[in-house]
Amino acid sequence: MLAELRYTIRSLRRNPGFAVVAVLTLALGIGANTAIFSGVNALLLGPMPYSHPEQLVGIWEDASVMGFPRNTPAPANYVDWRRMNHVFSDLAALRFHVVNLTGGGHPELVMGRGVTANFFDVLGAHPMLGRSFTGQEDSSGAKVAVIGYSLWQRRFGGSREVIGQTLRMNDQAYTVIGVMPAGFAYPDRSVEFWDPAHFDAKDLARRSSHFLNVVARLKAGVTVAQAQADMSGIAAQLARQYPDTNRSLGAVVLPLRDQLVGDTRTGLLLLLTAAGFVLLIACANVANLLLIRGAARKRELAVRAAVGASRPQLIRQLAMESLVIGAAGALLGLVFASAGMSALQILIPQALVNSTTLSMSVPLLAFATSVSLVSSLVFGLVPALHSSRVDLNEALKQGGRAFTGSSNFLRKAFVVSQVAIALVLVAGAGLLIQTLANLRAVKLGFPPDHLLTMLTPLSPQVYNSDPKILSYMDRVVDQVDKIPGVRGAGFASDLPFTSIGDTNGFRIENRPASPDDNFNDALYREVSSNYLQVLGVHLASGRLIDSRDGVTQPLSVVINETFAHQFWPHENPVGARLRFSSRTTVTPWRTIVGVIADVKERGLTLDMKPAIYVPSAQVQQPSPDYLIVRTALDPVSLTSAIRSAISSVDPEQPVSAIRTMDDYAELEIRNRAHQMDVFALFAALALFLASLGIYGVLAYSVTQRRREIGVRIALGARTTNVTGLILKQGMLLTLIGLTVGSLLAAGSMGAMRSLLFGVSPLDPVVFSAGIAMLLLASLVACLVPALSASRVDPMLTLKDD
Repeated sequence: MLAELRYTIRSLRRNPGFAVVAVLTLALGIGANTAIFSGVNALLLGPMPYSHPEQLVGIWEDASVMGFPRNTPAPANYVDWRRMNHVFSDLAALRFHVVNLTGGGHPELVMGRGVTANFFDVLGAHPMLGRSFTGQEDSSGAKVAVIGYSLWQRRFGGSREVIGQTLRMNDQAYTVIGVMPAGFAYPDRSVEFWDPAHFDAKDLARRSSHFLNVVARLKAGVTVAQAQADMSGIAAQLARQYPDTNRSLGAVVLPLRDQLVGDTRTGLLLLLTAAGFVLLIACANVANLLLIRGAARKRELAVRAAVGASRPQLIRQLAMESLVIGAAGALLGLVFASAGMSALQILIPQALVNSTTLSMSVPLLAFATSVSLVSSLVFGLVPALHSSRVDLNEALKQGGRAFTGSSNFLRKAFVVSQVAIALVLVAGAGLLIQTLANLRAVKLGFPPDHLLTMLTPLSPQVYNSDPKILSYMDRVVDQVDKIPGVRGAGFASDLPFTSIGDTNGFRIENRPASPDDNFNDALYREVSSNYLQVLGVHLASGRLIDSRDGVTQPLSVVINETFAHQFWPHENPVGARLRFSSRTTVTPWRTIVGVIADVKERGLTLDMKPAIYVPSAQVQQPSPDYLIVRTALDPVSLTSAIRSAISSVDPEQPVSAIRTMDDYAELEIRNRAHQMDVFALFAALALFLASLGIYGVLAYSVTQRRREIGVRIALGARTTNVTGLILKQGMLLTLIGLTVGSLLAAGSMGAMRSLLFGVSPLDPVVFSAGIAMLLLASLVACLVPALSASRVDPMLTLKDD
């Protein structure tokens, strides 16, 4: 074995060009697969910061009838789920909580969650310092908090004496009772504290208000499918018992890992498939190189056979060469993979960033080793079997040809397979590129440029009356408007891209009552008097909300065109009246004063919903959560001035999430863009390797056919005839590969459907572009050998022969 290894190394050193190309080609394939496998392993199989995470599930309401297939549950439904189920050991509930943190440093906005007392027990996660809540603290609404690791480091300098100290949140003192470990995050890394949810009896009886998140732990031996069946039965029972609120509402049970990973799973598996295709092309290329090398070594192998080497010995020697190349390719591939993992870190969903790191590990090294061994067999076995078949009489003849029909067929088959696989990857990359182009071309309903946004929710303890809130809003807008370069400012409860929900039920005046009225549901946005003007919406009819919609003025609303077309398909709704649904109070009628073109409130990909815009001055406890500013200059350049304007009104008011509206739109497609970049890189590698394969076959063909070409030229063949002969050979292989690739793509592109937007998986334009790209690349690959053939000197060739 050692003798064969030494012989193999000497043999490769005598042909360094072959060795370098083979190792580099294989390293690209192994590196790509190892890097992507690291992401798949970490996200889909790796550890999570919870005990037995495979038992954890999220539970959602299925409100597809209102456009929310995964809706936040109502508290009363959560209570019934917990009481009636037979499949969970326990369920915990969370409610959104955002506070203004003051004292002991600069004011800042901190995201948190109010959670039930059993929350940490359900997750199987416990504080690294201190303790979690008690049931008594939850029921009484005690002002205690468990804080996250980053908040502990930022506000307390990592002091272990933090337990018992206080935080000033929304102008109330909270006692710190625990600190979570660095890797813990739930539901995502933006959450930095957890306090008692404190649901009172009134809260727990609410069935028409949906705002909870629910996490549950499966009982031992219970599957997700069994849990889904049990919850579907409970949802059906509640629909019969409470038809006014629960009719058409189902329940969805989702494994927690799937919930946190989201669409990243599909993208990663697609990238892993693409990386596998790149490795197949690399293996086919190395196999071609080995066939060519084996053909050139026929005399050497024949001599070894003549002096007594058996065929198994020859196969073992050739297999050793494959293993050495595979091992070298694996080592270099690990270097490539290590660099690639740093780039792939951007694919990790926000919820798992703290607990998931892509790095070298034992499973990853085992994967790379396995891939190397399998690849060595794939690209080495066929050439070894073929080259070990030695015809001594033919091979030992002086000038005997090393080019046989069977090896010629194998080389062509490898090239055809490379072109076919390359077409699948190039077409897939084209579909993703077209998807991004379609997403960026979506009409938002307003011009997003020169808009700066920031999150500015008010403390309910400080701003505890409507006059205080409205005065704050007016003074901030007045101060911001004075900044040079500002064209206007306004407040809203939600901005486009910030929420797919926040809806309200409604009734339309003079419409017959029906059970479906309970499922009239529209996006609900509270806006200041100049918000719609600052946003730059298009007015379809009527007018926008303005100074005429003050506290003492008649109640008004503006609706979007989707609302108007759905409920007034053949008439102008301006002047009609509606009111918000409520089973506890009778809300007053509001007059529709305007209709605006649809604004993509829910993002780029979700369907439009009816939307209602209500003047902040005409609601109780308005929510000026977001400030939006339109500028004449670069919006970011005015950040400091706007902060100062807000601080001049209230020095204790924090500002966070400062970004442009263009940033929001880009964040919407960021994950798709990252996946597209990686997929496009794999497609480029496949295109390059397939072109290299075509070039290698034709270059070797020209070398083997030099005598034939010389004779043709000597007999009067023109240069163009010789060039055309080689081009025809190469382009024929390409056309066969494109045909096979088209059939392969037609059967496989459906797997990409969930990642596409506005383009069919078999889009003819994209496929035509991919075919054209491969034809061009193949033509370039064919030209060099073809031109080399046309320059053959017949006198020298025939003389050498």
